Amino acid sequence: MIHADTRREERTPVGITIGFGALGIVVAALIAAAIPDAYPNWRFAVIAVAVGAFAALTLDEIALGVIAVIAFGIVNGFFEDQFGQLSWHGSEDLWRLLVLVIASASGLAVGEAYRYMRTLRARWRTDAEVEDALARAFRSDTGAVLRIPGQHDVPVLYLKEEEHGA
Repeated sequence: MIHADTRREERTPVGITIGFGALGIVVAALIAAAIPDAYPNWRFAVIAVAVGAFAALTLDEIALGVIAVIAFGIVNGFFEDQFGQLSWHGSEDLWRLLVLVIASASGLAVGEAYRYMRTLRARWRTDAEVEDALARAFRSDTGAVLRIPGQHDVPVLYLKEEEHGA
């Protein structure tokens, strides 16, 4: 039986994924820039959510690593410092890196769970269609359906002699 998960999924090239991810992070940074400077954690949360969403949508670990570094650079250079100047702020930056890693891992987990559930649903639909087609094919005069309690209908072919008790 062919299941839905046997198909190969076409992947977007990593460079293109990184380009769209960088664009998404820049848009998120522009949105975060609209939040007042008095709320730096909320500004960073917008970037972290964007990184998590990128992870969930792409499930591309290589591109995600690059996008997380770009996101940290934007936060460090434009939100903490001015004019893109990068500098290390000690434990604050470690916490920001940790939050980006957690957002990345959470996004990957959500994306994998969604795709797994989608695959299970497609497999269930395929199996249901096959069972329905078999049931229709074997509910004719040439066959019967054996009912087993707790099981699906199992089509059974009977010869004419067996069907009439001969």
